[in-house]
Order: sequence, then structure tokens, then C-alpha cells
Amino acid sequence: MLIVSGEFSANESLNGFSRAVASSGAKVIVFNSPGGNVGGAIRLGRMIRAAGLDTLQVGQLQCASACSLAFLGGIHRVAEPSSIGIHRAFLKPADGMSTEEAKARVQLGTAAITSYVVEMGVDPKLIELASSYGKHDIRYLSASEMADLHVTNAAANQSPANPAPVSAPAPDARQLPESIAVAFVRDLIEHHGDNDDFALAQVQASYALKVDYYGKLTKLRSIVQDKRNYYRRWPERGYSVRKDSIVVNCTNDRCMVSGVYDWVVRSPSKHKQEKGVANFSYTILIGPYPKIIAETGSVQR
Repeated sequence: MLIVSGEFSANESLNGFSRAVASSGAKVIVFNSPGGNVGGAIRLGRMIRAAGLDTLQVGQLQCASACSLAFLGGIHRVAEPSSIGIHRAFLKPADGMSTEEAKARVQLGTAAITSYVVEMGVDPKLIELASSYGKHDIRYLSASEMADLHVTNAAANQSPANPAPVSAPAPDARQLPESIAVAFVRDLIEHHGDNDDFALAQVQASYALKVDYYGKLTKLRSIVQDKRNYYRRWPERGYSVRKDSIVVNCTNDRCMVSGVYDWVVRSPSKHKQEKGVANFSYTILIGPYPKIIAETGSVQR
């Protein structure tokens, strides 16, 4: 087991987490966290899911607020009663935003959280329940509530220190690593339409420290800044990958995924909208934590 402690931050690197999992051989993640940045928690949750790890929460430790979202990343999830605390997400508008932009940001953020919850196999009614409680009024979930909402999905009557072994269906070896690379790229592109914080969290988790970025070797922090500038210019974004356009080629531990997606972007404050079709090409280093090592593309129209 590996314990994740402290508050989640917006721009924290998760490389230390990756190294700790690899060096310890941990299969189960336990939390001791009061919460923190929602985007950071979702980023860790997706890393936990991508690594095929389980999550466990015991009553002696704390997992509240944003931490509950990271907990949902576990393939198999076990929690003692009243060990998971939830409340309404607090999404702070950026400085200088108009009232309309701030409202849209909150709406997009709530939609992105709901999308993540569904992605993790959890009932979206969890978000409805959380929305009834303010930032300083944490609601701790009972065992029956966690089971009904699929917050937990493993045998709740087992000792938390020795959760019942549950085996996930074995993936078809013929689909790997091609299927992993395709799912990874589709998820990345379509999550570019999330709230800025969550979209940037996805970028931070998905790219290597240095990337062949449109023909130039570029550090991760510069890529994140490039994406941040684009998201600020276009606060509302939508992307849809054309499934029949995807081509994937894998050699050893590297896969190149290319294809086409439709896009639309809007800036309500500037009353501007653009849409079109774009080509994409990503090279993925496949492993416990897939990483993009090259990206290029172009707008068709």
C-alpha cells in the first residue's frame, strides 16, 4: 500500500507519485488528505486508474472534499463507513472574468466533474448529493450510500486492511497496446473541452517531461503554458474524434495514433466562434503511465 498525504495543488507534478508506485510495487492507494484543488485530484484519479491500482480508505485517516474524487480512480474501491467526505465543488473564477464568463466557467467545471465521475463508473447522483453541502459543511457517506452510488465497488464486509481480492477481466492481448493508445488519445482530445483547470490537469498528466511538439523539442511546462493561453482565448470548447478516421501503428513500446476530429471554440466575451476539422498525430510511450512524446497536427478548415 502507498499513502497519499496532504492537499492537492493545481500545478503539482505527479512524477513523485509515479516513482513511489514503481519503487514500492504498491497495488493499493490510501489517502490522508483534507482535499484541495479539484483538477489536481482528478489528475491523480486518472493516473490511478491508468495504472490499474485499487483504492482503500480507513476511518483513522481523512479523505474529504477533492480527495473523494481521487479515491474514485481506483479499479476496486473499499472504504470504511464515514471515511469519505463530500461537498459542493468550489470553482474560483479567474481574475478579470465577466459575470457571464464566471458563470460559464462554473457550469463547465461542474459538467467536467460529472463527466469524470461517470467515467470512473460512479453514479452521477453523487454530485447532486455533494451540491447540497457547502464548503465548510462536509457530508460523510455511510456504507450503504457508498455502495448504492458505486463509490465503493468491492466487498464492504471485508477488513479494510485485507480487502477481498477482486480480479478485473483480463484484457485481450491482441488489443494491446493499440487499444490503450487509441483510448488514451481520444480521452485526451475530447477532454480538451473541459473546464480549464481540468483540461490542464489532463495535459500535465499525459505528456512526457520533454516532447517533440510540432517539430520542436519542448519542455512540459511550456506545453502547459501554450495550452493555457489557448484555453483562455477560447473559454468554451468542444472536440469530437471521428472514430473511423483513426490509424494506429505500434512498434515495441511506442504507438503512433493519427486521425481527424471536429472542433468548435467560442469566446462569449468577444462574441466570437470558430469551428472546423483538424488532423492530429500523437506518438505515445506505452507503459504503466502512458506518455505523449510527440505531437503534431494541422487544421483542415
